Amino acid sequence: MYYYVIIYNKSKFMSTLFGRALRYIQRHTKRALYANRFYNWYIFSRKLSRLWYEAANKHYANSMAYSERAQSKTVIFLCNGFVEHGGWGDRLKGILSTYAVCKNIGVDFRLSFTSPFPLTDYLVPNTYDWTIGEDEVIYDRTVSDVITLEIGAETDWQARKQYDYLKENILRSSARQIHVYTNAHFAYNHGFSELFNELFKPTERLRVSLEKCKLELGYDYVSVSSRFINSLGDFEDTQKMNALPQPLRQQLLDRCVEQVRLLHESNPNSRILVCSDSSTFLNAVSAFPYTYVYSGRMVHFDINNPDHSYELYEKTFVDFMLIAEATHIYRLETRWVRNSGFPYAASKVYGHPFHSICF
Repeated sequence: MYYYVIIYNKSKFMSTLFGRALRYIQRHTKRALYANRFYNWYIFSRKLSRLWYEAANKHYANSMAYSERAQSKTVIFLCNGFVEHGGWGDRLKGILSTYAVCKNIGVDFRLSFTSPFPLTDYLVPNTYDWTIGEDEVIYDRTVSDVITLEIGAETDWQARKQYDYLKENILRSSARQIHVYTNAHFAYNHGFSELFNELFKPTERLRVSLEKCKLELGYDYVSVSSRFINSLGDFEDTQKMNALPQPLRQQLLDRCVEQVRLLHESNPNSRILVCSDSSTFLNAVSAFPYTYVYSGRMVHFDINNPDHSYELYEKTFVDFMLIAEATHIYRLETRWVRNSGFPYAASKVYGHPFHSICF
């Protein structure tokens, strides 16, 4: 009988065992933190979606005027003022995400954008007719189901979850109309450019304004955008932010203006289209001969404004379409300048390069 004796190097064995245990703890700690982050996102998303659902649902009747459920269904994306839909960037992401789901599962899609203005004042159907009359939208629970999906996704995993949630709820519904309220942006992963250009083209009036701008700006230009919200004390937003003290405002303004000057040094042969929610910043940079600022003032779509004139909201769409055609699209980011999704969405319309300038 033979006995095999294995002699271990005790110190090496203990260090290896300790290392494995440490890696195990680190791995599972990371998993726990990762899971907790997504759990918090999930709870936050469900809470906000529920608030949206309650805000929208109180506008729906519960009559028996419509007793039959239709076999065919229509998904209607709604911007009617029942909830805070967000600005143009948020609304557009929700529109295209909803359309992406409908297109992939073969369900009829319609867009009812009536608040605070009819979208058809600026954009009209291109190759897909999404129009629907206000009198055709049925606010009745016996006919229409309501789906709310409020929060945007941070990761591809979250975007897939949002896509699946919307798809499953649309397929599950037997309603004649399915009313969707969302600003989900998983359309970025489903052919954003193709979706946008299938749905939209500028109205003739907007097209004329754009052509006039291009004649003044030139066709080879870059764009830079900034979202101050109210850091400089000159913009009313749904996100409440106190204006900075005057010395800090001037310091922030000077730093942002300097970034525009540096951008010109790196693009000496191109004009710079400057877009911002701050008139103070736009006035400061408009003095440079190499910058271009479209006249007009920016207003947030969710702010109640007694003036609903065409000119009030035109600048938003002119800026967006001009940014989309810039050869390079830049966004300023710092502590008091938020990373706006507006220029990023515009960059996806034609797939032009997007850059963040963090300083």
